Amino acid sequence: MSFLPEKKSAKAEKIPEKKKLAPVKQKKRPASMIEPYRPSDLWTNFDRAFERFRRDFEDILWPSERFPMGELEARMPTVDLEDKGDKFVMTAEVPGFKKDDVEISICGDTVEISGCKEQKSDEKTKEYVRRERSSESFYRKMTLPEEIKFEEVSADLKDGLLEIILPKKEPKPKKKIPIK
Repeated sequence: MSFLPEKKSAKAEKIPEKKKLAPVKQKKRPASMIEPYRPSDLWTNFDRAFERFRRDFEDILWPSERFPMGELEARMPTVDLEDKGDKFVMTAEVPGFKKDDVEISICGDTVEISGCKEQKSDEKTKEYVRRERSSESFYRKMTLPEEIKFEEVSADLKDGLLEIILPKKEPKPKKKIPIK
């Protein structure tokens, strides 16, 4: 007794032709019927929600055409850091902030600047009452190449520019190297 299939010759074997089937017409459901929820719909909705979350989160960190740049500038101010030998001079752009709205913290070789301001507006006329509130804040943290004397740090805010003078603890000597 053999379990192997019998060999048929190529002439004896005929492949039946495929018949063309007419397209199946889908029955239209009445507008009042609820369509059943498929498991694949759950994954599709989840993917859409996650993609929307990712896109919104990226817009906060990395601005795009959809997200206005002006709104991000107040969140992370532009900072210039100059090495003047015995001190660092840090200049930050914080337009619209007053000195009472800005806070500077120093720990070792790290400088943190932050600010928060709130604006309120009330308008009352004969038929219209309007009240608006807005707040704006920023935060920036920078690590300096050397430690500084935090007791001697000074800051000045003028015309939207915050200038912080950061004296070095032990200024390191610099040597110019000639190029051959």
